[in-house]
Amino acid sequence: MALLTHLPHNHNQCTLGLMKENKMPVPVIVLNFGHSVLRSLDDYTEAASEIYRHYRQGQNVIAVTSAQGDQTDILLAEARQIGPGEDAKNLPELIQLGERRSAALLALALERIGAPAFVRQARDLGLKAEKSMLVDLDTNQLKTDLKNHDIVVMPGHVAIGEKDRSVLLAEGGADMTAIYVAKRLGVKAKLLKDVEGVYERDPKSSGPKPKRYDKISYDDAKIKAPPLISPKALEFAKKYQIEFDLGKPGISSCTTIGKFTGKLSEISAPKKLRVAMMGCGVVGGGVYRRIKSLSDRFEIVKILIRDPSKYIDQGYKPSELTTEIQEILDSNPDVFIDVSGPIEPALEYCKLMIENKVHVISANKQAIAKGGAPLINFANDENIQLLFSSAAGGGMPVLEMCIREKGRITRVEALLNGTTNYMLDEISSGKSYADALAAAQRKGFAETDPTADVTGLDSAAKIRLVALLGFGEEINMDAIPRDTIENFNPKSSPSGAIKRISTCWKDMNGFFSKLELKDLSLNNFIAQADGEEAHAIFYFKDGDQYKIRGKGAGRWPTTESVMADLYDISFI
Repeated sequence: MALLTHLPHNHNQCTLGLMKENKMPVPVIVLNFGHSVLRSLDDYTEAASEIYRHYRQGQNVIAVTSAQGDQTDILLAEARQIGPGEDAKNLPELIQLGERRSAALLALALERIGAPAFVRQARDLGLKAEKSMLVDLDTNQLKTDLKNHDIVVMPGHVAIGEKDRSVLLAEGGADMTAIYVAKRLGVKAKLLKDVEGVYERDPKSSGPKPKRYDKISYDDAKIKAPPLISPKALEFAKKYQIEFDLGKPGISSCTTIGKFTGKLSEISAPKKLRVAMMGCGVVGGGVYRRIKSLSDRFEIVKILIRDPSKYIDQGYKPSELTTEIQEILDSNPDVFIDVSGPIEPALEYCKLMIENKVHVISANKQAIAKGGAPLINFANDENIQLLFSSAAGGGMPVLEMCIREKGRITRVEALLNGTTNYMLDEISSGKSYADALAAAQRKGFAETDPTADVTGLDSAAKIRLVALLGFGEEINMDAIPRDTIENFNPKSSPSGAIKRISTCWKDMNGFFSKLELKDLSLNNFIAQADGEEAHAIFYFKDGDQYKIRGKGAGRWPTTESVMADLYDISFI
């Protein structure tokens, strides 16, 4: 299927003995973001995107942060003005603020895009050091945090030393933290820098672009990559034979540091993709801003909209705007992104793009659900990528799970509409339906015409996608029983939490689906989704369950899902 390619759930290199429910192992990866890739506030958005791309592949993530840019130098300068010297016992309490600030900023960037994230400090995790070397970690606490939150962000470079004081690790301590945590959990680590791996010589030097190693030994890396990797971290990895990767955010290829040195390869810069869009509303505006911020990777060539004057008044370039689909084709795009609303002309235009060998990314669940298997098969036959992970679940990677686990799934229960979940929470707290709808519209969750959300048409389209991708079943919209929340007014206070749940299941009697309002116990995982959040539970033939979460509505969660699809195409 052309939709997405993901890691299998039992990916050996980073499988941790942690269970969502019952027996199913969850892959985990440790990502270290060095100070060279956290130079400004904008870089945290890209770091969050890197984490989200791993998360939607079915991996839980431990993100280790370095201080942003020159923050450590700034803090040291302050310490020199007021402190007794660089051997001061309390100096680490000040210097660690750079890493802690960085961890908090990354967690905020993740929260904005709807990815679940939880910050843990070295003391919380029992990360201990002796003579600036890590010696202990509370792995049970870290495993519990991953089970409850999926993504854990922790500062590097700092640990707890003698007499319970904070201590700083040696230079490059975040590298050391990431590799040490990976060793203790038995998972893979990846160090993220401002280069794509280890090269035969400095890639920033003058002359022809050097070749890059696909694999390099610990000893050779010590010679070829001294500025990139902490020497102590490299020695630690060699001593315990810990294999790890070194690469750059947003780039799929990297160098693996381990026992052996492999071949040198010529590395060309990723092709700069020409992107055309249809629609530029709440989500489209978010996608536009993100693409514009990545001008080295992507270029907006045309935007198809109804009223150019509206967008010119907002600062868009007239040359970017058009009302004619032929102008989209004439702009020779590599990728067409549909962030419009109606089924037509979106479905017709998606087919037209595929016919013209243009990859398609769609957030239009109604159009994709209507196109169904024939549309997906058409893209496959044309060898064109048709990606639509943003069409269901917002920032919750529900469709990715359907594809990855198809054949194992027996039942899916999910909140597939963050807008109505937000409204139901507001109504349950005492607001009227009208006030709850107005609040959802102000926040950008609900459209001016909320019919599709409140009547269940939006969720039903997403149910069709779950049925198709997770079960291989094509169902009609009319075959899905739907509870509406239009003018909803509960007659009594709920005993737990009122949620509208989308359910698909297959048993010996056939395939079934429904969308129903339920009063759930507060202990229920789905009931714990607050506001625009979305939760889902997947049930499997062997008795396993897998729970995922994210934000199911809003500009930035949906934007991030679109951008993740765009990056996937750029990696081809």
